[in-house]
Amino acid sequence: MSARDSTLLKALVDDPIHSIDVGARGGMQDHWRPFADLMTIDLFEPDVAACQAQARIAAKNESWFSLALGGHTGTGKLYVLAKPSGSSLFPPNDELMSRFSPPSYGTLARTIDVPLISLSDFIDKYERPLPNLIKLDIQGAELDVLKAARPEHMRNLLAIQTEVEFAEIYRGQPLFADLDSYLQAQGFTLFDILPVRSYRFEGEKSHALLRRHLNLVKNRRDISSRLIAGDALYLRAPESVLASGDVAAVLKLFIILLLYRFLDEALWLAEASRGAGLISARDETDLIDLVKSAAPRPGLLQRADWLGKLARRISRKTGIGHGRKIDYWLDRSWDF
Repeated sequence: MSARDSTLLKALVDDPIHSIDVGARGGMQDHWRPFADLMTIDLFEPDVAACQAQARIAAKNESWFSLALGGHTGTGKLYVLAKPSGSSLFPPNDELMSRFSPPSYGTLARTIDVPLISLSDFIDKYERPLPNLIKLDIQGAELDVLKAARPEHMRNLLAIQTEVEFAEIYRGQPLFADLDSYLQAQGFTLFDILPVRSYRFEGEKSHALLRRHLNLVKNRRDISSRLIAGDALYLRAPESVLASGDVAAVLKLFIILLLYRFLDEALWLAEASRGAGLISARDETDLIDLVKSAAPRPGLLQRADWLGKLARRISRKTGIGHGRKIDYWLDRSWDF
């Protein structure tokens, strides 16, 4: 029997990870797919035609809603850009938008009135389960959505993946510091950021100054570019979830850690859950085996055994394979 067939994981069939994906144009995120069978997912796409197209090919545990989530229930103005995926409830900041994106992306095409619904009103109206995992990608409105949710609807929330901005790409939008301060006050811990960086544009040309003066057109790790935005991951601290004694929450957090490639945190949670008497030794083994099945194979220089130690000693003496250290977080993804 594989770890995926363990009795512990089968409990998630009856009580899956309830997930919400706001800004789901194009479908579910790839890094959710390996464990999507252990999830129920509510996906939002305000464009009716795009939403219906996704709903036709959706898995049975996906529910698609042609709704715009906002900081209140009522009507709001949507600023539609030339690239629809960049549209926002905040108006584009033309000066910054043109500096770091081409006109074919950031030009304001039109402004329309759209119906909005708050997260809490959505849960009540459609009788949806309380979320364990929320992903927000709505160009600056993320904080408004979170603030409008009532505490009773957030009590089961374990993780938030949210777009963040470090520059005011949309006028009046909250920035990373605002969102981070709010979420830390709500008991969430920043675990990760996947940064979005940019060189200056001139019209449709990216890397404009580098092209003109340095004959460069591709991003380089050794030439800095400005941090503009990113995707941030906030989690309930694994220690606090463990201390709650809620086995279902612990198990859901364990799977969420795997979704986002926090393999060491998942291993800690498996061992600590066994140590706290929440799961059996067999369950611990099954969870660790699941981490092993998701883990990449170590390269020779990365191995923890004697062979890896020998390879690193030879590398230091000969210089073979001993390259300059590259910051991992500058160029990676949660997908695998």
